[in-house]
Amino acid sequence: MKPPKARQWIQMFAICALGMALGCGPDPYAGKVKIRYMAWGNPEQLDLEQHLCDEFNEKNPDVHVTFFKVPAAEYTLKMMLMMASHTAPDVMRVDHYNFPNLVAKGYFYDLTDLAAKDPTFHRDDFFPQAIDECLYKGRLFGLNVLFGGDLIYYNKTMFKQAGLEDPAEMAQKGEWTWDKFRECAIKMTKKGSDGRYLQFGFGAPSASSTFPVLACAIWAYGGDMLDKDFKHAVFDQPGAVKAFQMIADFRWKDHCSPTQAQGENSLYTFEGGKLGMVFDFMGLTPRYRKLIHKFDWDVCPVPRGPYGNTTLCKGNQLVIYSETAHPDAAWRFERFITSEATEDELYVKRRRCFPTRKAMAYSAEYLKSKLPPFNNWAFVDAVAHSRPLPINERWSEWTQAFDSEIDNLIAGRERDAGVVLRRAKVKVDKVLADEAGF
Repeated sequence: MKPPKARQWIQMFAICALGMALGCGPDPYAGKVKIRYMAWGNPEQLDLEQHLCDEFNEKNPDVHVTFFKVPAAEYTLKMMLMMASHTAPDVMRVDHYNFPNLVAKGYFYDLTDLAAKDPTFHRDDFFPQAIDECLYKGRLFGLNVLFGGDLIYYNKTMFKQAGLEDPAEMAQKGEWTWDKFRECAIKMTKKGSDGRYLQFGFGAPSASSTFPVLACAIWAYGGDMLDKDFKHAVFDQPGAVKAFQMIADFRWKDHCSPTQAQGENSLYTFEGGKLGMVFDFMGLTPRYRKLIHKFDWDVCPVPRGPYGNTTLCKGNQLVIYSETAHPDAAWRFERFITSEATEDELYVKRRRCFPTRKAMAYSAEYLKSKLPPFNNWAFVDAVAHSRPLPINERWSEWTQAFDSEIDNLIAGRERDAGVVLRRAKVKVDKVLADEAGF
């Protein structure tokens, strides 16, 4: 290879010099408090959070927030490695499934005193559930975001075509029961002339999400998951067995919910008009608004059972790293992300999730909408009549043990819920008895 000519040497030197100048130039944020924020989400959500960071930086000229984005599949492991290596960002979003385990390890900054001296922070402004999720041993360690209760999205057009009464109207009369749910799911399920299913009345969740999403069915029949001390599993008792048998029967006896094989390649989706009902949180609203144009849809509460229609309520926690050098600036950023103005933008205008503030959730601006869903009272009802999941420090371990057995029921390899749940109890009790953990 021939050596570069003189002109090429000059060009290469100029490029290197420019790179060094750019890399060693003055810090554009010199004199400001610098904090880092880490979160995950789809591209739309990440763009929105970047916008919020930019807005905060503009309104707080003495602070600069850098938004650190991590893919959802890698997020939890990345966060834990960064905290263990003392390199974690100042502010992080943590899924509540992981919060109890991580707060117990001392990774999060105690916000109690910061909140106490902040004249704009009043616990009574928020739904109690939104505050309770952020507490550890009575102390505040986070602020709730992406919060809300589980309910049903339903295809109004499919209900009408099947000659069925609107489930939201039935709910308001106290007639929306699990028996009615089953009846509607069966009537909305249709086959073509070739025997293949055209649509299903209900999209049952996969094994890994059956338990949290359909906890409402367990509670509706008087069952539970763990005892009050979180020491033993109790889902082998009659209420829980009945609920899981019902969910399995929707798929394998009534054939009103697609099997896992039928659901491959997203052949049957709610947004595609192939499912009459699905359970989920308010966070699906922006997606459905964007994708659904060929049928009418809305939301309604979960069905009632002999023990009522209690559903689950859950969020994520916005936390400050315990080793942050700038707790006051980090708290200011947290308060901005959870402020009234931000909640109004995210939850009232964009319907990204449910407001944590009671006044906002009950406001006319929130309850009335020009776009579906229109039954926004159902989101309020879901939180007002909710209870927390038994999420403890061992959640990921014992639910993994549980899923290893319940997958047999949901996949149809076994059809007796009682047998499966008794085996699951043995596995879960073994995990809960292991005090040492990982």
